[in-house]
Amino acid sequence: MKKIVLDSQVPKTPEQAQRYLALELDLPDYYGENLDALYDMLTEITEDTCIGIFRTRTDPVMARYLHKVKRVFRDAESANPHLGVLFDVLEENYAKDGL
Repeated sequence: MKKIVLDSQVPKTPEQAQRYLALELDLPDYYGENLDALYDMLTEITEDTCIGIFRTRTDPVMARYLHKVKRVFRDAESANPHLGVLFDVLEENYAKDGL
């Protein structure tokens, strides 16, 4: 199983977050650097992969954006049996629609 750990403290802007995700997830050059493209990439994973997203941001702008990113990861996890996602906030790992 492939394991990837993402530190949500690293990117400071939504644009940096997209570049960070592309780098850490080893996404192809044609990755569109937006949430729809992220979903597409995550649902195309064919190797069993576990992604952990840790160190939740507290500044309001990035917190809102990362909430959206987490929802994309959660939705992709539901659609792709090869993808598992873990969040640092325990309740987010069990939320049916809490993200």
